[in-house]
Amino acid sequence: MDSSAELPVLYINYGPGDGGTEAELDVWAAGLVHQPDVVLTRATALDQLGEEPNSETIAAFLPKVQTAVDRMISVRGL
Repeated sequence: MDSSAELPVLYINYGPGDGGTEAELDVWAAGLVHQPDVVLTRATALDQLGEEPNSETIAAFLPKVQTAVDRMISVRGL
């Protein structure tokens, strides 16, 4: 989430593959991302991880992000 973009978000980028069936995580400006594809905002990450999270805090947080991504992809039917 360390991006020069204004209000960066982590989002699912559905690539141009077979009808947009390839998905990858990317970071971009919130205003330029389709909101239903947003997984995590910088503000939420800072709220939940703090300014300087340690590796244990990050390791405990990543499964939550993975669950959100999996759910979002399954809703889209990929």
